[in-house]
Amino acid sequence: MSSPLVNQFKRGGISRDVRLTGASGALPLTPFDQVELLFLLTRDSDEEIAKTAQRSLLEVSPSALATVLKDPTVPADALAFLGEHTDSDEIQQAVVRNANTPDDTIRVMVPKLSETNLEFIVVNQTRLLRHTPIIVALEGNENLNSDQQRRVRELKHDFKIGVIPEAKKAPPPPPTKLDLGKGPAEEEEPPPKSREEAEALYGMRDHTDGELSPEEEEEKKSLFAQIMTANPSEKMIMGLKGTRQARMMLIRDRNRTVWGAVLSSPNMNEADAEAIVQMRNVAPDVLREVGKKREWTKRYKVAHELVKNPKTPPEISSQLLPRMAARDLKALTKDRNVPEMIRRQADKLTKRTK
Repeated sequence: MSSPLVNQFKRGGISRDVRLTGASGALPLTPFDQVELLFLLTRDSDEEIAKTAQRSLLEVSPSALATVLKDPTVPADALAFLGEHTDSDEIQQAVVRNANTPDDTIRVMVPKLSETNLEFIVVNQTRLLRHTPIIVALEGNENLNSDQQRRVRELKHDFKIGVIPEAKKAPPPPPTKLDLGKGPAEEEEPPPKSREEAEALYGMRDHTDGELSPEEEEEKKSLFAQIMTANPSEKMIMGLKGTRQARMMLIRDRNRTVWGAVLSSPNMNEADAEAIVQMRNVAPDVLREVGKKREWTKRYKVAHELVKNPKTPPEISSQLLPRMAARDLKALTKDRNVPEMIRRQADKLTKRTK
């Protein structure tokens, strides 16, 4: 499943400077998320962004790329791009071993493969019989050892494969360009018009302020000053790399790439999720993304607070209701802050458990 940040890029409507930051490979994402985002940006209709993303993608360490490319959920066109553009033996092996790799990509890769990686193709009779031009490519490869040559000949004999016309080397179709600048507005609501509004948005006036130590109070004030002068790209990086205090402030930001970065941070945990679902000034989509994460919602407190939060999308709350304890279901039936349909469902579940 894509990370919340990658999902926001897929939706489009992302400003050019944010897309260029993503294309630079500078975001501290997991290897899988990094590869998915960079490949998405290689198809950006903005040529500078697309070329930057291509360079960044090919500069990802071979071991990290190979780990990602072994995943059967990697898109076929991403496998095709990397298979045809890399000379790394490690990456090539991951590509040829992935069943999702297009047959014609395998054919194109054959001439540059090592004896070891050719073995993974020779033993895959299903692929060879499905796309016989690969056999032609194998027969023309000098790296094929005598045993591999014998098995290719036997395959042709056993399945009565005659002369195979060599595949025409037509130029590959150009990749589909994506206008990632178009789509839903990046800012979900207008930015704060005053300092007072900004302080309320980022939680500077939260009642929990009294529970903070003097050092934490100073950190919060310093972070607020940084946020007030930061552009979306800078806030996105702060959300990914920053402290817990930074995450708790930036999750309220009205820019979806910013809160998407917070939820994609490698430092996010169940305790953060619990704090977020109790907030009443986060976007409903924030709560939707939290609700999709089983590693967070398995914590009862997270699930309960999601159901209680009036901003939680009903489809998320409905999925979590059956897990609620009887006393919490009963309380929900009387809670006028939650949607009417959730109260009705809670009432039905309460009567069913009697």
